[in-house]
Amino acid sequence: MAVFEEQFALSLARRARLLSPSFFRRNLRNPVFVVGFNNSGKSTAINLSRWIDELCIYPGEGNAELWFRGHFPWIESSAPVAPIWVAPDEFVRSVKDTCGGCFKSARAQLGAYQWLVGGRNLLNDSGMLAALASDVAKDFPDAKFVHFIRDGRLAAYITARLEWSRIIRSPSKYIEYYCPLSFHEVLRKMAEYWVWTIKRMDEVSASMPGSVLELRYEDWWSDPFPMLASMSSFIGVSAPKQLNGNAPATDLTQHLLSEMSLDEISMLEKIVGETMRAKGYRPARVEFSHLSQHRKSNNAVS
Repeated sequence: MAVFEEQFALSLARRARLLSPSFFRRNLRNPVFVVGFNNSGKSTAINLSRWIDELCIYPGEGNAELWFRGHFPWIESSAPVAPIWVAPDEFVRSVKDTCGGCFKSARAQLGAYQWLVGGRNLLNDSGMLAALASDVAKDFPDAKFVHFIRDGRLAAYITARLEWSRIIRSPSKYIEYYCPLSFHEVLRKMAEYWVWTIKRMDEVSASMPGSVLELRYEDWWSDPFPMLASMSSFIGVSAPKQLNGNAPATDLTQHLLSEMSLDEISMLEKIVGETMRAKGYRPARVEFSHLSQHRKSNNAVS
């Protein structure tokens, strides 16, 4: 569907939802939420999922309108709390206090969009929604969640770099809410937020058995087709028969690790290591040892 057609259907869905919210709430079929920490391959996966014919993909994440009203984007909002990566529990409490019953409204709008566009399953891509997944599930008991995971050190490091660049360009609001300003402390907070996000989705998986599919970026980045096949099987649709890939050409893991100081890697291992190993990643200390040896060799040569 062309962008113009998507936006036109979305505009109609907003109006239809107001006219008959209970009808569209009841008629939403097979909602699927794609969630995951920043820089975990989710956007690439969503673009590739457009090859799945039976999906109705909701345009945009809907964070400001559906899920985090008055809190997103944080830097432009009047939210009375620090950003989610600084104090996630406090942020979630504030969202729930502000939104009230808006998740029922969100269900009606998603239902209206699917009714207009068609599709066996409606897919909403909102990485941040992992923070609210257990709360959203109360109004979406039929929901399924596809949770994208990436090496916590890399996901935290990339996201911290992006956030820190925003902080140094416009620090006033961050200072007002006592956010960390040094990169080291931003990185620490982002790593803790990564662990928090994983635990939130583990809670959903435990309370709603069979509702969460975990997909590790490292398992599919070079060949996305098995990921799409797993995703299709999980939500009950046919996998695409062909795929023109947009897979990344290079795995940047070792390159990004080489950018980090040994202190940063050590700190990240202490924060995310246990959770990573629980998700099937090999012990980070092995890579840390290899990296340390590599740097010693380079220093000796220079």
